[in-house]
Amino acid sequence: MIHNRSRKWAVLFAVVATQFAVPFMLSAVGVCLPAIGREYAATAISLSLVESVFLCVNAMFLLPFGRAGDICGRGGVFLIGLAIFASSALALTMAPSMELFLVIRGIQALGGAMTLATGLALLYDAFPAEERGRALGISVAGIFMGISAGPVLGGIIASGLGWRWVFYLGMAPCAVALLVCLKNLSWRLSPAPGARFDWWGAVSSAAGIGLLVFGSAHLETPLGWWGLGLGVLALAVFIAIERRTATPLLHLDLFSANRAFSLGVAAMCIVSCAAFGVSFLISLYLQYARAMTPAQAGLILAVQPVIQCLVSPVIGRLTDKSPVHLLSGTGAGLAALGVLAAASLSAQSGTGAVVAILSVVGLGIGIFSTPSMVVLMSAVDPSRYGVASAMSGQSRTMGMTACMAVITVVIARYVGDHPLGPEVIGEYLAAMRTLFTAFGILGLFGAAMAFLAKKNVAGATSPATSPPGSPSLPGNTTDGRTCPPPPAGAGPRVK
Repeated sequence: MIHNRSRKWAVLFAVVATQFAVPFMLSAVGVCLPAIGREYAATAISLSLVESVFLCVNAMFLLPFGRAGDICGRGGVFLIGLAIFASSALALTMAPSMELFLVIRGIQALGGAMTLATGLALLYDAFPAEERGRALGISVAGIFMGISAGPVLGGIIASGLGWRWVFYLGMAPCAVALLVCLKNLSWRLSPAPGARFDWWGAVSSAAGIGLLVFGSAHLETPLGWWGLGLGVLALAVFIAIERRTATPLLHLDLFSANRAFSLGVAAMCIVSCAAFGVSFLISLYLQYARAMTPAQAGLILAVQPVIQCLVSPVIGRLTDKSPVHLLSGTGAGLAALGVLAAASLSAQSGTGAVVAILSVVGLGIGIFSTPSMVVLMSAVDPSRYGVASAMSGQSRTMGMTACMAVITVVIARYVGDHPLGPEVIGEYLAAMRTLFTAFGILGLFGAAMAFLAKKNVAGATSPATSPPGSPSLPGNTTDGRTCPPPPAGAGPRVK
């Protein structure tokens, strides 16, 4: 584990750049979809795929690339992903057709998955234990900065310079980060001795996650429900494979025998599900119940990610000195109370009430995010940092996907086939109140799990600090590669 001062700050810059660029490009592209559609004469279905393809592919490959980083070197996987993401952004501006645009968008999501799956692990490799919370807090602020800046800057850039400049802007920090990493980070890929990659586990997990994300986005059709069913079946196959293989993609003992990890993953998924829909539901509320323009609604909605961005670095410093499960649980509980308060909104509610709700939710998520990641990363030994990093992103993605699936079903139940408008605003408000009440209660359960997910200090022990005579944990190489421990219960293998 290398804690060289220049290298650790280079790693932090690279991780923050990608943490900013991925959500920025995702949210900013949404603003550019009408312009992209006009240029390519794209159908509504094709335009919807611009976002869903990215989300689906990104979610599918987080876990496989996290494990690949643990085996072959996190630095190499991160750098390759960074190069793919940046070059794909440039390639998107030159796509000759909508079909090729979507293919390149999927490739870009692949690169994004490689960087997101290994980013947190690289920070843990680069920074000593007493500085990791601070580093994670800064990286989380990058995520929220990308989310908040995307719609605003995306609209300004697309209107003044054209939609291609959104991709140029998103590519720029990644290109700089790539140059910095090439100088300061080892990028060689060399499998750890005796380690094998679980290809069947990777295929079944990617298929299961992809089908679940696809099905959740199309619940209004029978195809969506078929996707959900097949996704559950594929994940059941994945679990069966992991139980039988000697070198699993995901050690299931992380859930059965590691309380901090299992509760941490559950809390992150549940809190993400409970809080993710706030911006979406309030955006519709402001535009349909309060007759605001999209620009006016966007300015109000920016309150939440801005507060999250400001709070995260402060909380990151606190996690280096305070019990992280208490911080995580407090943040989750505060966010849940904000979601519950949103259930009181009516057509007569003032803008101040909306801003107050968004502020409380933003403060809660800002407090929750970094400590919850520290709990997850600290619950595993260094050989599984990549898997823990990937599971952090995976649990958030699945929570957000579940949130949107529930929103789709409930709004369809209340509003039916009618388009949203003044004639059905009463039905929409009823659906919104039901959703906020349910999500708020769910968030309180997530907060309880976060309080119980106490940081596993032993999991963070490095070989250098292991007590004499104790079994040594796998050692990190300079490129973030680790030698994984033998699976529990595995004995000598006889030919």
